[in-house]
Formats: sequence, structure tokens, C-alpha cells
Amino acid sequence: MSRDEIIRLSEGGLHAELWPAGGGRVTAFYSVEGGERFDWMVPAPQSDIARGATGSWGSFPLVPFSNRIRDARFEWDGEIHHIEATEKGAPNAIHGHGRSLAWTVERASERSVSMSYRYVPGDWPFAYRAEQEVSLEGGVFSIELRLTNESEKPMPAGLGHHPYFPWRGGPVLKADFGSYWPAVDGVLPAGPLPVPDAYEFREGRPLPRGLDTGFSGVEGAFALTWPECRTTLDVSVAGGLGHVILFSPDGRDFFCAEPVTHSIDAVNLAAGGVPETGLRRLEAGASMTVEIMLRPTVF
Repeated sequence: MSRDEIIRLSEGGLHAELWPAGGGRVTAFYSVEGGERFDWMVPAPQSDIARGATGSWGSFPLVPFSNRIRDARFEWDGEIHHIEATEKGAPNAIHGHGRSLAWTVERASERSVSMSYRYVPGDWPFAYRAEQEVSLEGGVFSIELRLTNESEKPMPAGLGHHPYFPWRGGPVLKADFGSYWPAVDGVLPAGPLPVPDAYEFREGRPLPRGLDTGFSGVEGAFALTWPECRTTLDVSVAGGLGHVILFSPDGRDFFCAEPVTHSIDAVNLAAGGVPETGLRRLEAGASMTVEIMLRPTVF
């Protein structure tokens, strides 16, 4: 498969495109009705794909951890590990390996594709296999991620996906969060707190700008509505995706609502006794699986 080859899925008027060599990333998710295209995620510019670049578009897999690890360092089972600092302008590790490695296509059809990669220990000291199955069925866009520990010792583990959604005049978020993980220094939290009134989305409210914040206690689903476009995207999750990272930078034409299994810097917070981080201890040979299901509606 060439570096810029795109896998295209379709079912009725629903379409998805994926870039296996570009980190197994979704490059487009859209519907076509009456000859008009509506993008549910920010689409990838063809120029980015042609030159092997990434940007604020589509959605990428978060494997084997999500978001930041403070100072690219953590302690696990009595050992200190230093990993590559991958956050631009900061000393932290961010978003794992899945987004930067080529995925091998195992099977592809008109409506689904399966892909995987194997990680040989480098700075991250644990061998693992990542698998991703993406499908369109019954008007639902589904992404299933599976992580298998192929090392001989337990590993800290987490999964998720990092979608970029168009701002389009401002979305309304409806979500029943149980806890709020505010940053205490920049974007790294110290632990969970009760959700403040300003971020109470249970009945639905406009998403504010300026967030880069984690929430937890997600009860299986949340919804994004664009009143200006009269559209809704219902997001259902399974497999322990109990956290959501909201990222809504000022002055940008996108926002992110990232379903993930654990908090930002979970491996260090859990080591310090912080509860509810969602970090998994994945035993040697064991697997974990999560699924994200997106159902678009026009009303």
C-alpha cells in the first residue's frame, strides 16, 4: 500500500475515508444528500495526505495511552521509565504511538476495514499489538480498537480516539459527566472534582471556547448538536471509555470531544493514589477492547 492510499467506505449516503499509512487515521466522515456533502468531521486537505503531513482534521487512534504524560516520565511496578517527549513546546509525551505509525490493512470491503500494527519496545518498554476495525452499518460509523499486551510483564494501558469536529457557529453538547479534571498547571490535572455549574452539560448547553479539560463518569453516550445546521451527532461508547477530553481552542474553526479510557497523565496520577483515573493494568497476554459509535441525524 502506498503512503497516500486512502480506504473509502460507504453505506447509502454515509461515507468514511481512512489513511492506514498515516497513523490509521480517519481523513473524512461525511454524508451526501441531494447531491450536497455535509462533513461531520473536519476533512483532511489532499495536500496534507500527499506530503504525509497531519493536522487538525479527521480523527486519530490513541494507543497505548491518551493525551499527556507529565515530563515524559512515569513509574511502573517500581521502575522509572523515560519516554520520548512528543508534545510541541512542552516536555510531555502526548497521544501515544498509533497516530504516527503505519497500520497494515488486514481486510477491506465496501463497508468495513480492519488494520493493525505491532509495536516493538523502544522508549516505551512494552511490546503490544493494536487493532482497529472501522465500519459503516445501519447509519452508524463504528470504530473498534483493541490493544493486546505482547510483553512478558503487565503494562499501563489506555485507548481512545481524537476527532476534530467543525465549529460551525458553535456546537451544543449534551453529556452527563460525573467529575471534572481541571488543570492545575497549564493542561495537567491533579485529580477529579465535582462538575461546576459552568460545565454542567446534562440538559445540553453551548460548548465554551478555551477548554482543554478532562471530564469523567460518562454514562455510555453524549451528543453534539449544531443548531445553525440543524444536525446532531450521537456518540455512544463501550468498553470503558468513561472519560472525555474537551478541546475548544480560541479562534479556531474546530473543537474536539475525545472519548478515552483514562484521564490526562493517568499513569502518574494513579501512582500517586488519585482515584478514578481509568488507567488499566493490562497483564501479559491480555487484551482490552473499546468501541465508539457515531450516528448522524439531520432534523
